[in-house]
Amino acid sequence: MSSGMGMAVVELDTPSLLVDLDRLESNIAHWAGVAQTSGVRLRPHFKTHKCIEIARMQQAAGAAGFTVAKVGEAEVMVGAGFTDIFVAYEVVGPSKLQRLITLARTARIRVGVDSIAVATALSEAAVSGGITLDVLIEVETGLGRCGVLPGQPLLDLAKQVEALPGLRVVGIFTYRGYRPNPEEAGLEEGTTMAREADYLRRAGIRVDEVSAGSTPTGRSVATVPGVTEIRPGTYVFYDATQVVWGIATLEQCALTALARVISRPARDVAILDAGSKVLTTEFLCLDDKRKSYGIVRGLPKSYIDRLWEEHSRVRLSEEGYNLKVGDLVEIIPAHACPTVNLATDLVCVRGGYVVDQWEIAARGRVQ
Repeated sequence: MSSGMGMAVVELDTPSLLVDLDRLESNIAHWAGVAQTSGVRLRPHFKTHKCIEIARMQQAAGAAGFTVAKVGEAEVMVGAGFTDIFVAYEVVGPSKLQRLITLARTARIRVGVDSIAVATALSEAAVSGGITLDVLIEVETGLGRCGVLPGQPLLDLAKQVEALPGLRVVGIFTYRGYRPNPEEAGLEEGTTMAREADYLRRAGIRVDEVSAGSTPTGRSVATVPGVTEIRPGTYVFYDATQVVWGIATLEQCALTALARVISRPARDVAILDAGSKVLTTEFLCLDDKRKSYGIVRGLPKSYIDRLWEEHSRVRLSEEGYNLKVGDLVEIIPAHACPTVNLATDLVCVRGGYVVDQWEIAARGRVQ
């Protein structure tokens, strides 16, 4: 792509994954302001973009450190010079533990635990590696995934983990997930975590960090006294799901898949050259009858109802009847994070022109 710098977007081959830099910069600045205004640290989730250039932009805007899901992502970040990373995930398996310990020798690495089984293996690896590892205990606040229940189960686990050699309990964290009424859900999430932190402190457990808040809930979580950091990820790009949930507008969405119409089999159908190898197979529900794998920019009443490996089908409303074979469209994906992981590069655009290309450095780093 280096030879394509300065070319117009309409000259690009398709499919391509585009990042609108004006929107990206605005989103990064906005969330930096949210954290600063609320007096909490911003620890963005790297898994959304997996891109070193974007991480550096977030750091320059005031990010205190970064969140990752997998050890492989942490390795990419440490290799690029980042030194404050929270692995918000239960790290299980001998090879992963050894890699984690290796990273912890050169960077500040924190990791999540939600059971004594996970903590015991971490403890053994840390002792064997001659280090002390900081851990945060994951609290289950309604997602139904990982995490220990609040109250006595949390306290019991915290006491057990605190007694293990090689580990240092420094706080608690949670991921609540998407919920209706994200502002209300965020206040509940933050309040729950602040309450549990106080409960642990009264029992003599060290809690320096109270970490919560994703892109849907982060703004309101940040306002709750006692919360110390928020971990949004999708905010850098937003996506169609965030739009449908009322968390972002179409104009704020910075990530799109550029695709080309390759067939018009019916007046209300367009076939594009971007299928499930370009767009995530996650979908959003527009209403009780329609699901879509994204939103076509400029055609908000049309929807993508089918993906094949190399094709997608757009059900066109009247606004799209004039689309022709060869025309370009931009698709705001249903979920930005897995969409990015399907690509190798992000094509950076500004004002309709290509200005850069960034490698998705942690693409496929799921171990």
